[in-house]
Amino acid sequence: MGTLLGVSVTHLFQRRAAARDQMFAAQQQLRSERMTVYSDFAGAVTEFRRGQHDRWHRKDEDPDGPACFEARVEAYRLRGTALHALFRVQLIASSQTVIDAAQRAYELTAGAHKASDKTELSARGNQARDALEHFVKLASSDVR
Repeated sequence: MGTLLGVSVTHLFQRRAAARDQMFAAQQQLRSERMTVYSDFAGAVTEFRRGQHDRWHRKDEDPDGPACFEARVEAYRLRGTALHALFRVQLIASSQTVIDAAQRAYELTAGAHKASDKTELSARGNQARDALEHFVKLASSDVR
């Protein structure tokens, strides 16, 4: 009787330990995936912002020139990359606040090329950078 009880108790503890280990592994995997997704988003938006600034400067220099056309095409490519990264954030984020911050950073970056002069371009770029930094702060708490 004592042996049967001992085997049963041992089995119960082993099942609980295995379940706890599986839960921990799943949480670590999700944390790792979130870190990758959030980092990729921050990088994509940073590149998109750079592309938007380049697009604005090439248009300011020569709106009908080939450099302007190439900068616009590159900005569209970077926009697609950033949008894809935003979709990934939307799929994996644990809170709407993180998603909203990511969308705001994306939207502010997307409008940078519409600035009327260098001062406005700088202001729009700073707003987009600040929004991205806000996203990173929120995202960092999501991976802790």
